[in-house]
Amino acid sequence: MATQDPFDSALARPPISTAYSTSSQTELTEELLFSVDQPLQVQRCKQTGKDYLLCDYNRDGDSYQSPWSNEFDPPIQDGTLPSDKVRKLEMAANDAFDVYRDL
Repeated sequence: MATQDPFDSALARPPISTAYSTSSQTELTEELLFSVDQPLQVQRCKQTGKDYLLCDYNRDGDSYQSPWSNEFDPPIQDGTLPSDKVRKLEMAANDAFDVYRDL
């Protein structure tokens, strides 16, 4: 049995009744926030001066890990860093993308 998308039922109702007809306003709000694409944000690594994208994959709390320096900005004490093996792969990928970007 397919799960019904809550947005399908919300679209079929007049806007005035939608807010009162959902079983959980919080669940609907959370689902909407997770389904909306956010514009990409760019930050400059303070150590290398190179730009990098801010995303969930390099975020720890309110800080972001630079793929160039492996440092968090703003700095945090207990941030989760990639393992040595993953970090070496990340650096190799950075080098490969630098070559590709310069073509």
